[in-house]
Amino acid sequence: MQKYKLDDLIEYDDTKFHPKVLINEPGYRMVLLSLRAGQSIPEHANQGKVTVHAVRGHITFYEGLTPSELCAGEVVSIESGSPHRIEAHEDSALLVLATGNANPVHDNSEELDLREIPRPQRHPLIFQKFDALAVGDSLRLLNDHDPIPLNRQIDSIRPGQALWEYIQRGPGIFRIRIRRVALPDAAEIPVREQSQGTLAEIDRA
Repeated sequence: MQKYKLDDLIEYDDTKFHPKVLINEPGYRMVLLSLRAGQSIPEHANQGKVTVHAVRGHITFYEGLTPSELCAGEVVSIESGSPHRIEAHEDSALLVLATGNANPVHDNSEELDLREIPRPQRHPLIFQKFDALAVGDSLRLLNDHDPIPLNRQIDSIRPGQALWEYIQRGPGIFRIRIRRVALPDAAEIPVREQSQGTLAEIDRA
């Protein structure tokens, strides 16, 4: 049994929407999304059926070009593969449930064993692999420690484009799935990566 007090878990970030994965199991995922007024989630699609429950605030939920106003206490549901996006009109919190095939035949996403890659090459390679992903596809990482600096760098350089999911979280072995949930806007093609690459924390991932 898993029990959550959602009001205690809502956490806003003034720079971008804040996802918090509560359950991540084969065929079922529960994520709490916190958005400040004016923040948005770019259009993306999920492989499974998606249900969004507004816990706080007021958003517009777009399925394709069709808008639906969603206020606290209301729920919207869409079928798998349907493109959707979100715009928050006030500080909002959403509980998102995504279901899919509970018994997938296999996970054919590429896995990078970071232990075998020289440290200076890790982040450039991961971003190269991530940028080649289509929306909905994912990349898996294997490491001997939790690459938290990488998670922060992805949030900074690819805001709103990636969902970080722990498959195995220690001890000794960490497996992470980085799923592409959105493409960048044309104006967001990053220019900061070269300067980011000089940060000492990059070499620790």
